[in-house]
Amino acid sequence: MSAVVQATEERINQLAWKYATGGGRTDSSLAEDLAQTGRIAVWECLSRFSGTTVAEFFTYVDRTLKGVMSDTRKEETRQGVSRSVAAAFESALSMAGGDPYEAERMATMPEVLGDRRLSADTAYAARLSWQGLEYLDAPLGSGDTGETFTLADTLAQQEEVPADLLEPSDFERERRKQTSIRVRQTLRRMSWDQNTILMALTGIVPVSYYGTERDAELAADHGLQYDQIRITRNKAKIRFAELWEQTA
Repeated sequence: MSAVVQATEERINQLAWKYATGGGRTDSSLAEDLAQTGRIAVWECLSRFSGTTVAEFFTYVDRTLKGVMSDTRKEETRQGVSRSVAAAFESALSMAGGDPYEAERMATMPEVLGDRRLSADTAYAARLSWQGLEYLDAPLGSGDTGETFTLADTLAQQEEVPADLLEPSDFERERRKQTSIRVRQTLRRMSWDQNTILMALTGIVPVSYYGTERDAELAADHGLQYDQIRITRNKAKIRFAELWEQTA
């Protein structure tokens, strides 16, 4: 037992510190609670371990620690929503690529969460609760070994910096980038006139901003039929919404 405690203490403290950090700040009290929870989990998992090698043991311990610390953090920080609601929202969050606003929308859809779908009010509360935590801990999926990887892990590879040096602003920048890519992917699937009119609505490069008050200029500059622009714009909005769902 002493050997196990000594061999796992450093990893316990590392994970406790990580899971207690959010918004660029570390809750030292929560870190202490998580560390103690982790020690108990290690002791309890000894009787359940069925592997035969040191490597298998440490992999098992690491997975156990991450699970119990994640659950404990949810209980401590998901104030205002139940554990089942928090879990449902985080499932939607994973499918939404870490975008909390998209996750809020998807969490209300029966085709996404089935019987676990949330009402609009509950999904909204879940997003507000989740955003009180570190954005960079958003779960994005599982690797080949079954271990969950987070947005921080992904961004760390992209930015070529240690994950602990990333900040919430890195997530926001990545979210804007991915949203922009998705918008352009959706627009490319539309007809030329609908594409052009929607890009002109908000000024998406390479089309300048025309809004809804400069239709005559838009028609002259881009060879569009003036009396059809308003009708095409309304149809394009509906079509964009349909394609946006499919892109998701």
